[in-house]
Amino acid sequence: MDRETEQHLEQILTLARQSFSVVEIIKYDISEERALLKLKCTCEHRDVFVTEVITQRERWYSYYLLESKAILIGLDNYPDRPALRLKYGDTFGQHLHEPIPHIHTENKQKLELTEEQTFADFMQMVSDFCR
Repeated sequence: MDRETEQHLEQILTLARQSFSVVEIIKYDISEERALLKLKCTCEHRDVFVTEVITQRERWYSYYLLESKAILIGLDNYPDRPALRLKYGDTFGQHLHEPIPHIHTENKQKLELTEEQTFADFMQMVSDFCR
């Protein structure tokens, strides 16, 4: 991976450290094939889980805010079947490996499609949610 990718992951790590009381790096690995950052953070009594994966072709992310294991905000772009079904209807099976930006709320009872998001976007949602 290039220097820009490393800087991207470092920016996420810096923002997490500025925003949360505890930041645990679960995995931070950069190779020529992919870059990976996994964090577990604590903010007051809530847990935050962050995953950012960058390959030569795509960027996958997963940002979750939990309270007592209940999902308050789950923002990701993994190929989630319900999200694919929402976007493509009956032809969702033809898209099973495509990243699809979406958000889970209300402990995964509510699902909406989104535009691609960043960790900064997620942090704004967390800030708005915690007001």
